[in-house]
Amino acid sequence: MSLSKRIFQLMLLAYPREFRLEYGSDMTQLFRDCYRDIQRTGLICAIAFWRRMILDVIRTAPLERWEALERRYKTMKNLKGDLIGLVACAAILVATFLLFGYGRRHEIGTIWMFALDAIVTAGVVSNLIIFPLVMATRLSAFRTALWTLLLVNGALLLIATLIGNRADPEFNFSAVFAAYVVSFVFWLTFHWLRSQMRPQLS
Repeated sequence: MSLSKRIFQLMLLAYPREFRLEYGSDMTQLFRDCYRDIQRTGLICAIAFWRRMILDVIRTAPLERWEALERRYKTMKNLKGDLIGLVACAAILVATFLLFGYGRRHEIGTIWMFALDAIVTAGVVSNLIIFPLVMATRLSAFRTALWTLLLVNGALLLIATLIGNRADPEFNFSAVFAAYVVSFVFWLTFHWLRSQMRPQLS
C-alpha cells in the first residue's frame, strides 16, 4: 500500500464508522485515481491537491460526526419511547386481566365482561405484532397500529362468532360486536396517544 493511500485512509478516520463503511472504499478509489493523475503534473499541483483534501476533511468530517450523533440520539429517544409504551401496554393488559377476573367472581354484566375479554385478547395479539414492527422498521406507528388492530379485532370477532354460534344457542352477536368495537377504539386511542409522544425519525 502506498504512503499516500495510507495517509488518506488515516484521514478517513475523522469520519464516523457508518460513513466509512458506506463510502470509504469509493472515496479511497477516487483518491487513488485523482492522485495518480495529479502526480504527473508536478509537485506544486500535488501540494495543492493535498491542501484541498485536508481542507475538505476538516470541513466535512465534523458535519458527518454531528449528523451521526443526531441519528443515534433520535434512535435512542425512539427506543426509550417504545419501551415506555411497551411497559404502559403491559400494565394496561395486567389491569384489564385483573378486572376481568374480578368481574367473573362478582358476576358483573355480560357486556362489560365481553369488552374486558376483547381488550385483553386483542391487546395481547395486536401488541405482539405492533411493537416489534414499529421498533424494527421506520413504519408510521399510528398507521401500523390502525391496520393491525383492524385485522386482529376483525379476525377475533369472526372467530368468536363462528365458535359462539356453534357452542352457545343463546350467543349474543351484538354484545360481542360491541366488545370488539370498544377494544378497537381503546387500543387505537392508546396507540394514537403513543404516536403523538414518539419522536419521528427523520
